[in-house]
Amino acid sequence: MDRLQNADKMPLASLPYNFKWRLFTLAPVGIVRDLAKVFPEVKKIRTFRPKAYDQVFITDNEDVYKWASKETFLTVVFKFFYQYAFGKYVFDGESNVNPVWQTVLRVDDIVSKKRHIHVEDTLILHCDSIDAYKKVIRYISGPYTRLVLHGNINATQIRKITHPGVKKVRINAAIEIPTGQHTKLANFVAKHVCSDDSRYVICNLIQSVDK
Repeated sequence: MDRLQNADKMPLASLPYNFKWRLFTLAPVGIVRDLAKVFPEVKKIRTFRPKAYDQVFITDNEDVYKWASKETFLTVVFKFFYQYAFGKYVFDGESNVNPVWQTVLRVDDIVSKKRHIHVEDTLILHCDSIDAYKKVIRYISGPYTRLVLHGNINATQIRKITHPGVKKVRINAAIEIPTGQHTKLANFVAKHVCSDDSRYVICNLIQSVDK
C-alpha cells in the first residue's frame, strides 16, 4: 500500500486504455480496491468487469439454447464427475473433447448488453452464422484450456478464439477458408499441437471460398 501512496512515481496514467481495462477487470478485488484509492478511473473501468464462468455454452440458435439448458439425471451425474481430472479423462479419452457446461448464454444477450465473458476452463460455441461468431468473439476472454466450436466459422475466427493456452480443441463447425489459405490454417494447427498434452480435432467440412 505504501507504493500506492507514491502515485506520482507510477506510470499507470500513461498506460494504454486497453491494457488498463484488462488489468483492472481481471485483478483480484482487494488489489483493485487499493488502486481505486489512488486512481479514480479504476472505479469507472471496473464497472465493465467481465462475468466469470468455469464452463459455458454460448449459442445464437434458440433450439440449441433450449436443448443445452435442459437438466437431466445424466447431465447432473456428468457435471459432478467432470469436476475432477479423472472424470474429464474418462469422458474425453486420449484425443477428444466431450465437455459439460454449467451455464448457457445467448449470443444476442451478450452482444446487445455488451457483456464481457471471462471463461476459466471450458468454452463451447454454437453459432449458425459466421457473422454471429464475429459479433460475440470480441466479448470473450479468459484462460480457458478446452474449446469446442459448432455451426459455421471461418479460419480467421478460429485463430482468434484459440489462444496459446488452449490445450484441447474440437471443431464440429463447417470451416470457411479463402482459396489458397489452407496451408496457413494447417500451420496454425500444427504449431498449436506441438506439445504432448495438446489435442486438435476437426470433425466437419472445410469449405473453400474465393475472396
